[in-house]
Amino acid sequence: MRELIKHILREEVRLNEFRVNRSSLLHDLNMMDLDPEEAKDELERHIEWFKSLPNEMTLYRIIHADDESEIDLKQPGTHYSDNKRELINNHTHAAGHGEFKYLITVKAKKSLFDAQETISNNILYPNEMEISLRNKGKGVRVISVEKL
Repeated sequence: MRELIKHILREEVRLNEFRVNRSSLLHDLNMMDLDPEEAKDELERHIEWFKSLPNEMTLYRIIHADDESEIDLKQPGTHYSDNKRELINNHTHAAGHGEFKYLITVKAKKSLFDAQETISNNILYPNEMEISLRNKGKGVRVISVEKL
């Protein structure tokens, strides 16, 4: 029985069209000092949260640039928040280099989400509630870019 449990934990878990490596995510949870039983429960909570995300979301990202024209709108980036106010109020750091901060608002289909990275980041950085996109966000629909 113990070997069967180990095998199941090592398997990749399918989340609809997504795959996650359960053992890697359990490793992340162990780094957060959870005992093995708590880690399994916490992982299931994260997986259920990810599954519950809608098929399309409005997401936000802050980027530093000297000018809006420097922002790559075809691949606007990987790390996003679904909470605009929290992002603006709590993130003094941002991606890129430059004098100004820009808030990028995008619409992203769930098929663009990176399940493994999203769950891992939410385990390791629980206050961020981050959504990570594959391919640097290629395929999102940019709604707006606003200078902060």
